[in-house]
Amino acid sequence: MTTRTIFILLVLLGQVNALYPQTTVRERIEQRRQRENSQLTTITTNPHAAGNQQETEIMTNARWSRIIYRYLDLSLEANAPLYYPETATAGEMNLFSHIFRLLERGAVRAYEYLDGREEFTKDYQIDLEEFIERFDIYHETVNGSIVVNDADVPSREVEGYFLKELYYVDNSTSSFRVTPIAICPVLHRMDDLDAATTRYPLFWIPYPALEPYTRRMPMLASSLNNSLYGTIDDFFRQRRYDGEIYKVGNPRNLSISQYTTTPEEMKAEQERIEKELSDFKRTLEQGVSGMTNPRPETRQSSGSRSNKRTQQTQGATQTMRDRRY
Repeated sequence: MTTRTIFILLVLLGQVNALYPQTTVRERIEQRRQRENSQLTTITTNPHAAGNQQETEIMTNARWSRIIYRYLDLSLEANAPLYYPETATAGEMNLFSHIFRLLERGAVRAYEYLDGREEFTKDYQIDLEEFIERFDIYHETVNGSIVVNDADVPSREVEGYFLKELYYVDNSTSSFRVTPIAICPVLHRMDDLDAATTRYPLFWIPYPALEPYTRRMPMLASSLNNSLYGTIDDFFRQRRYDGEIYKVGNPRNLSISQYTTTPEEMKAEQERIEKELSDFKRTLEQGVSGMTNPRPETRQSSGSRSNKRTQQTQGATQTMRDRRY
């Protein structure tokens, strides 16, 4: 009778142990969902806090993080969905036209482009009327309000975007993640007929403040299948864009062009950083895979097993010392 009771208890204990990891995963997913909802609530009640809050929160809680700045050239095929249609038509507009209309309605706030830093505070919030005057955007005044027609929104001249990304290791899942932090439209304009085109970064918008709207902005997802649609948020979250790195977070806050001297050096540095990111992701995924699928151990004598463990430990220590991310 006692033996049977012990057997039943062991079976029940095994079932509890099997269910426990599933419950933990559910709890982590629910906690993440609650954090995301909390962030959206904060954005609604205090839009100025939206920009830096997500970045600071992730970097504080992450085991590893790195800030990357990219330039998205809209002449590239991969980035074309952000550019077309060049001028808004009935029911369709590109990303900048959407942003401009959101600024008109006061649905989002934009902040001055400062050289070398982003300040998402009230002191640096742009004034739309002054912005329109500064960039000579044709407009009319109707009943005391500024009106800009679709044809006059400079969406055709916005030929690129600066994108600030945050790469990090999610503590709850030990997974490698990338999230957009902020976006800056870049206007290309030829001031004189004989002059070269000048790039004008217009303003920064924190992506968390823009996200509730990009989720509803439709986008043609494929040039091969015109029935396949997605959203602008899908485009950024799934990283469908093609963008070259022009800066990484660093103590001196220097862009790559400031510490390289030739185009060849700059290209080599960009490739080096890309390789660091991909190598780190691969190393992390291999480590997690090794933890979830351990190799079966072979039985050896105590002496040889002890030597093997010592060699593995020394190798692992040396490898981690050499990795600098």
